Parts: sequence; C-alpha cells; structure tokens
Amino acid sequence: MARALNSTNVPSPAEWRAAMGYFPTGVTIVTSWQDKTPVGTTVNAFCSVSLEPPMLLICLDLENPLRGPIEQCGVFGINILAEDGHDLAKRFAALPEISRLADAGFRSVGEGAPQLHASPMFIDCTLECVYPAGDHFVFIGRGVRTERSSAAPPLLYHKGCFPKLGSAI
Repeated sequence: MARALNSTNVPSPAEWRAAMGYFPTGVTIVTSWQDKTPVGTTVNAFCSVSLEPPMLLICLDLENPLRGPIEQCGVFGINILAEDGHDLAKRFAALPEISRLADAGFRSVGEGAPQLHASPMFIDCTLECVYPAGDHFVFIGRGVRTERSSAAPPLLYHKGCFPKLGSAI
C-alpha cells in the first residue's frame, strides 16, 4: 500500500529542478520530420526501457513543438552528443523555432529520422505510444537502428553546466 504524502512537503518547481539537476545526465538532440523538413530539440530526459524489444523513452514539455511532428510521422531519432557538443545543445534548446537542422549537417537512412553528422551515437526509433505526465509527454520508441560514428565521450549536463566526463562533479 502506498503511503500518502503530506502536501506541505511537496517541493516547489525550483526545488525540484535543483534536485533533478544534481543528477548528471547525458545530452541528446531528438530529431524528426515536419512534412519533409528536419526538426529537432535538445532533450536530456531520455533512458532505456527494454532490451527485448529494444525500447527507450524521452520526455518533452507540453509546449515543445516537436510533439506534433513525432506523432504525425511516427519516427524520431536520438542523437547522443559528444563532449564538445555544448554549443549545439544550447542552439537546439532554444524554443520555439524547430527548423534548426538545415545548416547543422544531417542525413537520414530510409524512412528514418534525421541523423546529425556531429552525433557519435544515433538511435533511430519508431513511435510506440505517448503518455501525458504532468507538464510533459512521455514518448516510448522502439529502436530500429543504431549507428556509432566515433568513440568520443558523451556530453554531460549537471547543475546547469556541461562538465567533462573525467572532471570532478
């Protein structure tokens, strides 16, 4: 039986952000298509869900304009950024513009999502389902293809900064 929480102990949005920011995460750019235009946004709410079948999840803010394109075309890509990708991460984090891929350098394979040239690891997904969750949507995707283009260390995000993997956090 779940224990009821006292609502006076619920953290404020600022306290919650600080608590979640204490946990280092990887940084990705999630990509998809809007009609035939590549679109993308920075996402660090990303994790594996299942090995069999290969599934993962991402979370997008309710206001994120990438929701519509993903739901309409049914595919999205996870571009895991390299340690030197902080400028790209910041660029794709700016909302509401979503057509930033045109000059970022990308390619696609078959019916898959746009793959950034700067991404050392790419995961192509088909959309399985979407769930509302508070002020976000949770997208579950099935991995249909992965491609590793380099052994570069991943970009990390921790307490509002981009530390190097080997540095003290």
